Amino acid sequence: FEAVGLFVERAQLVIPAFALTVDNAQTVVTICRRLDGLPLAIELAAARVNVLTVDQIAARLDNHFALLSPADHITDGPHRTLQAAFDWSYELLTRQERLMLQRLSVFAGGCTLGQAETVCAGNGIAQEQVLDLLASLVNKSLVTARTLRRSEARYTLLETVRQFGQEKLQTTGEWSRRRHLHLHYFLQLTTEIESGLWEEDQQLWLNRLEDEYDNIRTALSWSLESGEIEKGLRIANALYQFWTIRDYAEEGLNWLAQLLAQTDEKVPAVVQAIALDYALNMAAFRGNYPAVERYGQESAALAESIGSQDEEALMWTFAAQGYYARLKGDHEAAFDFARRELELIRKFKDPFQLAMSLTIYSFGAMSLGKYDEAHAMLDEGLPLLRRAGNPYRLAMALNFSGDLARCERSYREAQTAYEESVALLRELDAVRDLASALHNLGHTCLHLGDVERATALFEESMALHQEQGNRPGMTECLLGFAALAVVSGLPAVGTCLLAAAAAIGGRHVTSEWAATSMEYEYYLDRARAKLSEAAFASARATGQRFSLEQAQALTKDVVRKTAAAQQTRRQLNQLTPREREVATLIAKAKSNDEIAAELVISKRTVETYITRIRSKLGFNQRAQIVRWAIGAGLVRENDHDAVP
Repeated sequence: FEAVGLFVERAQLVIPAFALTVDNAQTVVTICRRLDGLPLAIELAAARVNVLTVDQIAARLDNHFALLSPADHITDGPHRTLQAAFDWSYELLTRQERLMLQRLSVFAGGCTLGQAETVCAGNGIAQEQVLDLLASLVNKSLVTARTLRRSEARYTLLETVRQFGQEKLQTTGEWSRRRHLHLHYFLQLTTEIESGLWEEDQQLWLNRLEDEYDNIRTALSWSLESGEIEKGLRIANALYQFWTIRDYAEEGLNWLAQLLAQTDEKVPAVVQAIALDYALNMAAFRGNYPAVERYGQESAALAESIGSQDEEALMWTFAAQGYYARLKGDHEAAFDFARRELELIRKFKDPFQLAMSLTIYSFGAMSLGKYDEAHAMLDEGLPLLRRAGNPYRLAMALNFSGDLARCERSYREAQTAYEESVALLRELDAVRDLASALHNLGHTCLHLGDVERATALFEESMALHQEQGNRPGMTECLLGFAALAVVSGLPAVGTCLLAAAAAIGGRHVTSEWAATSMEYEYYLDRARAKLSEAAFASARATGQRFSLEQAQALTKDVVRKTAAAQQTRRQLNQLTPREREVATLIAKAKSNDEIAAELVISKRTVETYITRIRSKLGFNQRAQIVRWAIGAGLVRENDHDAVP
């Protein structure tokens, strides 16, 4: 690419030995991209390689103009600095064009005409002048307009131009005013979109938030910088579904943590209560249990200070405390909080909130073995969710429905529920929840005897969790591979993986989810039944010492051996009972005469059976039959169940 070539060429003028390598190529690309491919900016950045590494240059690009100061030996003429070049162009603009450029710089990732009119108009620019000023700046190549294949044009500044505009805006005294207008606009936008996120066109609204996410981040930053904490919390609360569905949970938790740290009594209790509930949930999603503890305690303290004065805020504290209790393994307390929350929801007469809470709390009933109560909750909540048309919440409710069916060992019913959930989550690109639903479906398929599909589902689930860096999800996935190992005749490996999952994941694996806990106990019992007491204890001790990375490496061995076991099973099914007998005797080193005598058949008939066995199994040597029969367990127990 020309930009990268220019960087390398100019860098070599400073350090002749400079070269593009595997180690620095991505960083050089990042520098060129951050500098918008502007030749002068690239030249000035490259001139710094004699005092900074490329990594240091990239890290300092948040302030292009401070970094890219004069470099006499690289550039000549009146425009030898980026600042001078921009100053020269800026002086050619009219007063209103300058104002427009400055004010546009508060947007990150661009804006629409309506957004520009809202944030940039006033104090020297009439709203009806905004379009003409945008057109003028586009014609001068200072603003880029994207108009093709879009329902609404979007206007963006190159990042270098944006930084220049911000510097100018900060000298005018308008910086705070325009940032406040920007914050207020995106508070309104996210609040409006939040209601859309509960409706049928959820995907469209999620995509809209993706388009505006850079602006939303900028608004959240300003809420912290300016002390507008309530506005920041309201934006963060409105983004909860977006953060969880599109797997921004870690970033969402970071924003909430910063905002909650600056919260005081001026912020309404209900806003605080919602934020604490959401922060606790997202902390749990990422396995951040110190944060779970902190927000659980803060929610309890808020509930105590509220008393019965603010029932809406109290409702949200019950939600947070219920989840907190469940994470600590106190399912009775969790279900008690759920009942109290449901009482308040019914009082507010919000059918969607009621449906959502009923389906969520059905797993609390499952954890206590109250299956009838779980059925009642789902039977009331699911139809309400289908009428509401919220695909994400419906998908989650179907996942809970699948869990209940699995707890009751109604695996066909569980399969139907999980498959509908998976389809909805795929459509929404809800990666984190999709990975969990795939894992649940994998267990169901394994119980139904479809080992091949179960393997594929466990592998996809693990891959998605790995892409997200979701350690709790990866840890739970170990259960699926442990189940595969036990089913495939590898009880020691299965025990090792179960022990690793329990040691790494704790309650998240062994008791948090009823269906998951059931699978853990079921396969642990099956593995124990197939091993001696000493072998079981040894495998368990090994697994307890495993890191997550070691356990994941072992899952690959499980997949390989499961595939081999499946192949062997298919081959066994191809052979008739008599052919299996002949293969067994061959593996015992019997000659054809000895086989004929033992089975009371002619030697010629034995030879015919051997020919058929070779044909069906694709073998051409007697030794292959011997090895296959031993591996298939026709002679002795499979002895390949060793834990590396």
